[in-house]
Amino acid sequence: MRIEFRLGLILAVCFVFGLLIAGYISYTLEFRQARSEVNEKSRVLLEMGLAMRNYTSSQLAPIVRKLGYEEFHPQMVPSYGAQTTLALLRKEFPDYRYREASLNPTNIADRANDWEVTLLQDFQRDAGLAELSGEAGEGAERRYFLARPLRMPSEACLQCHSTPQVAPASMVAKYGNNGFGWRMGDVIGMQLVEVPVAAPNAQAARSLAVTIGALTCVFVLSLAVFLLLLRRYVTHPLETITRQTIETSLGSHWQTAEPRVRMNGQFYDLEQSISRLRISLNEALRLFPDLGGRKREP
Repeated sequence: MRIEFRLGLILAVCFVFGLLIAGYISYTLEFRQARSEVNEKSRVLLEMGLAMRNYTSSQLAPIVRKLGYEEFHPQMVPSYGAQTTLALLRKEFPDYRYREASLNPTNIADRANDWEVTLLQDFQRDAGLAELSGEAGEGAERRYFLARPLRMPSEACLQCHSTPQVAPASMVAKYGNNGFGWRMGDVIGMQLVEVPVAAPNAQAARSLAVTIGALTCVFVLSLAVFLLLLRRYVTHPLETITRQTIETSLGSHWQTAEPRVRMNGQFYDLEQSISRLRISLNEALRLFPDLGGRKREP
């Protein structure tokens, strides 16, 4: 096996091992960054919903009440304001979802589905649980979700959610006997944000592929240059020296058709030493011809 092939194989094995380590590190960092990006987007959307709730309850609700509290106006409800506003945002970003789900909502459109019920029950069981996150769905529909509980904030809200008898008649007429029986401190619902993970994961995979491809190209180029230099300055001079040694050992009648290679450094010194040895040996054979061809007498 030629020395170039041996060294190339050793370097290739080392590169593959290093590439696996670099690929794993890059994979971990890229997908961690993708998850961080998704989480950050989810928190921004969640905070936007919370800001709209606070704006509705502190700014819009007092004005709406002045217009006539006897008639129910949904615009004064924080949940309505947040979901309506972010529904407009969803027209531009359809993959991003904001929803406020409840086990006992006033508007049945806000009733929690199967997996949302599980999240609400977790919030109800653990009063100190402030946030839940994870992934739901499969394949291209897989989404990252972030949920926070909504608790009964003040006794003023009980006027609309304690019993149908004390609630505005127009609200009962619009939504029916839904969303009653709430108590102070109860988990009445939750804010839920869903963000797609397919696009960030695809971007992370592309970044990983670019990193692996760049490392591979650098290795292939470096290996080609290394083997070329190895051939030029090591193996080819060694072959030349080997031929000269064979020529010296077999005699002047053995000739090679390949031209001599100009050498430098230590290989040049070695070639010169072998050349001087051959000259000395030829001179010795010339001075003592019987040493090489005398036959033993019986």
